[in-house]
Amino acid sequence: MERIVKSLQTIAYKRRLVLAACLLGLVSGLAGIFLHYLLELVEWLAFGRSEHQSGFLTDGVAPSRILTGLLLVGGCSALVWYFLQRKGNILSIKGQMKEEASRPRLHFWKQLLHSTWQIIAVGAGAPVGKEGAPREIGALLATPLGRVLDLSFKDRIFLIACGAGAGLASVYQVPLTSVFFIFETLGLAFSIKRFVLAGITTYMAAYTAGLIISDRALYQVPEITWSHTVLWQMLIGIVILTPVAWLFARFTKKAVNHRIKDKRILITLPLAFVFLAGLASFQPHLLGNGRMMAQEILNGATWQTILLLFTLKALVVLVTFRAGAYGGTLTPSFALGMAGAALISLVLGVGNTPAFFLLGSVCFLTVTLKAPLSATGLVLGFTGQGLTALPYLLLTAFLTVGFSKGLDHLMGKKSRSLQ
Repeated sequence: MERIVKSLQTIAYKRRLVLAACLLGLVSGLAGIFLHYLLELVEWLAFGRSEHQSGFLTDGVAPSRILTGLLLVGGCSALVWYFLQRKGNILSIKGQMKEEASRPRLHFWKQLLHSTWQIIAVGAGAPVGKEGAPREIGALLATPLGRVLDLSFKDRIFLIACGAGAGLASVYQVPLTSVFFIFETLGLAFSIKRFVLAGITTYMAAYTAGLIISDRALYQVPEITWSHTVLWQMLIGIVILTPVAWLFARFTKKAVNHRIKDKRILITLPLAFVFLAGLASFQPHLLGNGRMMAQEILNGATWQTILLLFTLKALVVLVTFRAGAYGGTLTPSFALGMAGAALISLVLGVGNTPAFFLLGSVCFLTVTLKAPLSATGLVLGFTGQGLTALPYLLLTAFLTVGFSKGLDHLMGKKSRSLQ
């Protein structure tokens, strides 16, 4: 092993950097395949099928089986996350980047178990996103790889960010969007060199994982076409949905920042899953990362059902995070945005096609991620939209960014005046 390390370190630095990008993409893609199979296994154990075999995991599944699975995963999750955090914090992607800067050794296996357990929880019905795990594992794999190849401090930090993007690219097959995610969400300085290296990593990860994971769109939605009607419908959607998305993002941040990590988690997290099980007994589409909820809306649910799903989904996401769970907000935000747009469509009589729902999803994702290009790319990837829809989605994303920044500024002024 020492000989291999020394031989790698003798390679010219620029070649080592390209090699690091390629290897990181490869291992992140393999990690994506592992998480894909793990998710399918957990779903099969919990529901008797996977989401790739059925649009609705819970159809035909006995309520007692759902309840048992949620109680089991709630109790086990509480134990796992309690013991992982007894003697130190679990690190986010930005936390990994900061720890690399302070030069301590990352607790690799601890972080790996934490990320992997997120997939287990989501597969059993936790109402949060699954994208956190592959992003964190991709970032985690970058740390030893950067040290083995003797990269500079700045490039090791960059490699961690690339690993996060590679993880996202592998599970959702969105390599270009993942490049935007690296720069928008993780706040890295942009350069052509970095853009190319990030692209190598994400495309390698997507290609590797694509040997197993399908790149087929998750949802079949009619393509948005140009019309004056869509433009004013877009403005209505932005004005109504942006403040709602802003509030959801704000409450989510508070729930995550004040997440219970001490002994109380042994009570709060199981209780959160009991609460979820009670709601799922009459509204099972609340379970999982939001895919069932989004599909129910696309299938033509009533406004009463959509309003109930919207309210309860936001509630269970917040309760689950506050109670001590970990996970992503990407796919729940996508579903919430679609639900919000559907409500506008049904109540106000605008946007009478499912394509209008996508504008709501872009709006919610933009506010949640604070990344208009990433939000647009994700909606395109999830729904298989063509270039015709791109101007609508981009315009929605950038108008939403401007509106949400105005809300930030306004609320910042109010909080300062109260002080």
